[in-house]
Amino acid sequence: MPIRDWAKIRKLLRENYNHVVVSSFGSDTLSTSDSELKDAMTIQATDSFLIANSRITLYNQKFPNQAIAAVPEWWQVRPEGKRPQLILLCGEKFENGNIGSLVYPITIPHPKTERRTTSPIPDYRKGNIEAILTLKDNSKAIVNAYDTDTANSLIEAIKLIIDPTYLEGSFSKVGLRKGQELLTINVRAKESRYFSNGLKNTKPDWVDKFT
Repeated sequence: MPIRDWAKIRKLLRENYNHVVVSSFGSDTLSTSDSELKDAMTIQATDSFLIANSRITLYNQKFPNQAIAAVPEWWQVRPEGKRPQLILLCGEKFENGNIGSLVYPITIPHPKTERRTTSPIPDYRKGNIEAILTLKDNSKAIVNAYDTDTANSLIEAIKLIIDPTYLEGSFSKVGLRKGQELLTINVRAKESRYFSNGLKNTKPDWVDKFT
């Protein structure tokens, strides 16, 4: 993600998300532990994408009934950010079958508004091969996988949950991701959050949890 784009997103989060954090703890005098927890959830001016995303995950674990969006993909700071989107939240899948914190989001523009109890994408191995699906309005879905075949299969699964109108004239490209190297881990989508107005509202219209 370009530094300039992340700076814009971080500024927006500090103006909106941090206010939600303060409100959630109320105006009463906080205990030392609650004060430390609030500070840990608050996005700072120097936070990286991963740190900010971890703070939001911590907030969602503490206040699940007030859960807000994961940190959006880079394109959402642009005009596309006002358009409907579905965020799939993925966590590391361990050998014992447990799923780690849901800190790996996949953002899908113009999704179908179907509710689900199971993930619309398969479990996959995350890595440094990047696939980008560009829709007819230039909005994008981006996935990072271990190899090209996995990346392509994810894109095909994502297409099935996008409004077909926006697939007309769409195209995808796959290649080695630039920038910081990502972890190579197995992941599973465990939750989705639908935002009918994109970043205009940081609280999702609905949340689905997958079995």
